Amino acid sequence: MNLINFTIIIPHYNIPQLLIRCINSIPIRPDIQVIVVDDCSPDADSYFKQYPEFKRPYLEWYSTPMGGSAGRARNIGLDKAKGKWIICIDADDFFVDNMEEILDEALSHTEDILYYNYHSVFSDNINKPANRDYYQKFFIQYEQDHDEAPFRYNFEVIWCKIIRNDLLQNHHIRCDETKYGNDFGLSIKIGYFAKDIAIINKPLFIITQRNDSLAASYFTGKKMSLEECRIRTVVAMKNQNFIDSKRIGIEINTFKSLKTSILRDYPFSFFKLVTLYLFIYPYACYRMLSYWWYFKINAVMKYSKMIFQNKLKTR
Repeated sequence: MNLINFTIIIPHYNIPQLLIRCINSIPIRPDIQVIVVDDCSPDADSYFKQYPEFKRPYLEWYSTPMGGSAGRARNIGLDKAKGKWIICIDADDFFVDNMEEILDEALSHTEDILYYNYHSVFSDNINKPANRDYYQKFFIQYEQDHDEAPFRYNFEVIWCKIIRNDLLQNHHIRCDETKYGNDFGLSIKIGYFAKDIAIINKPLFIITQRNDSLAASYFTGKKMSLEECRIRTVVAMKNQNFIDSKRIGIEINTFKSLKTSILRDYPFSFFKLVTLYLFIYPYACYRMLSYWWYFKINAVMKYSKMIFQNKLKTR
């Protein structure tokens, strides 16, 4: 039986050509397990006839029972992972040319998480730099102050990391099964539980920017459903509860992106009034709530949704 050193997990939805680009950037080696989890793509049943790339050695293909969550897809991959190290990448991104060399170097590390830098390019023209540079600033700051805290608690994405599988399994850490921001809670928890981390200012990932991506749809105004908003509010509260219970001494605003979404999508609704003003703005009050009140909040959220839907029907 071959020893698997790395498991690479790729959630996918309806972009097979970009997925092929991602897969082709991964070396074919018996110690690299590649897991693709399809999130109910419309033509997924025909992929293996159309694309021979999906039949490559050491690649495993799974599907989610229901669509709508990259977090759910990643969790299926984590459950199937056999490698010592976990790498997560989106299907429209890919790895640098010298990935194999970097992976061989990673095997000598004893830390729980290895943080790597990245390049950002446009998906339809990979020779053109894009502006997804937010997390690159972390590496610049680290060279000045050598402070690990921003990486542990504010590096909110799952990509650009090589994570020890034991860390995830021993602490039962998984992604939130939401459409957006499903890796935030996982990133906070692995940062907290990791004994040692390594910050390696060397690019491993090529992160792309495209107009029809999930991230672009979020930032360019695609409306979030009421159900998604309710689920994300509950998840945000759980993540905030973890942060507070562990007394993490760094400012983290788990509700920042959620607040932006509600203001954008429901500017004059009763749902906004209940969710935004009562639960999100004064989220410090939530820290004083017991779990009994937590379930009351969940009930109010469901009631708010019903009221808002009834208003829409009467218009």
